[in-house]
Amino acid sequence: MRVVIDEDIPASLTPRFRSGGHTVDHVEDLGLKGTHNGVLLAAISGSADILVTGDANLGHQQNLKKFGLAIILVRPPRLVVDQIIPLIPDVVAAFSTAKRNSVTTIGRPK
Repeated sequence: MRVVIDEDIPASLTPRFRSGGHTVDHVEDLGLKGTHNGVLLAAISGSADILVTGDANLGHQQNLKKFGLAIILVRPPRLVVDQIIPLIPDVVAAFSTAKRNSVTTIGRPK
């Protein structure tokens, strides 16, 4: 399974998402940092299975059926390293159950 980490999750955390043989890349490493959501989703569609993001609006702003990706939304109290780290095991566990064309939220609800 190929996973892409969005730019609102610090690139330094990318190795923590790697487990179980999943390929995990950060948008920065793919040369896609600063890419708007629709363009980013189109760029990784077909080559990635999951996008991990902290952008709570992405699922509302984009037609997810168009891209065929599962979106995992990371929702710590604040989107900072020390509050993201405790959620990473749950995010990684969700890789196998996240459904394409929808958003799976890990952390506090909206």
